[in-house]
Amino acid sequence: MKTIFALTDFSDNSVNAANAAVLLAGKIHANVLLYHNYETMAVASTFSGGPYVNEEFFLTTTETKKNLDHQLKGLQYIVDSIDKNDRQPTLKALSGDGNLEDNLKQAIDENQIEFIIMGTPSGTAIDHLFFGSETNTILQHAHKPVLIIPANKTLGDIKNVVFATTFDEPDIQALHYLINLGKTFHFNIEVVHVNQPVKDKAQQIEKEAAFQKHIARFGYDKISFKDIGGHDVADRLHLYCAEEKPDILAVVHHQHSFLRRIFEHSTTKDALTDLKLPLFIFPTVL
Repeated sequence: MKTIFALTDFSDNSVNAANAAVLLAGKIHANVLLYHNYETMAVASTFSGGPYVNEEFFLTTTETKKNLDHQLKGLQYIVDSIDKNDRQPTLKALSGDGNLEDNLKQAIDENQIEFIIMGTPSGTAIDHLFFGSETNTILQHAHKPVLIIPANKTLGDIKNVVFATTFDEPDIQALHYLINLGKTFHFNIEVVHVNQPVKDKAQQIEKEAAFQKHIARFGYDKISFKDIGGHDVADRLHLYCAEEKPDILAVVHHQHSFLRRIFEHSTTKDALTDLKLPLFIFPTVL
């Protein structure tokens, strides 16, 4: 059974993201796996002539189980309130001690993970993408889409999704995935291309036409394409998001360096912080 993987550190923001995971799971007929990763060091030493294991290890694992059980109870209330037309997801909790990269790979290998959802410890999803070590570990090793919910943002009905594209092959895979979700949620997808200077304009036009033709084969009528022009790409992108107010901004991870140049622009970063956009980040290979 496909499963949404909800990462938690028991903060209000991760609880908020897990709540969103349950509601999304009800729509796509998936279950929810609540996961917490921690690191302890069980140290064997000698005391009164005999070995003992560091008490911190037991305290941490006991506290983790207690917190997971508590959060599961809260999520179960949401499950019970889900509309009868949707499927009530099954909830499961799991924790891992040690390296996040290794534990994440094992959890994904052993479960049919659809995508990962997480809240930001602080700031915005954009801050978390560029400066959060945990997020970068997940993006580099999970090979699953990651939905990042910014602090104090409630993910309600998803009506409009903006997808930033460079017309490359991984973008087609990501759009195919988004379209399949769109057929369930009935949201609009606006595929936005940020114009940058290119040596061969004709080749760029041909690439865009081939891209659109490929996407048309997916048979989704709630998708449109838009080129964003302007002297300052960062400001133009911000203006577009501010005007259109999408519910989610979707990108492919190979665009990371490109997006970083855009979002590190001080004016744009401040403005997008105010927008509190959730980010749906896709790996280059799905």
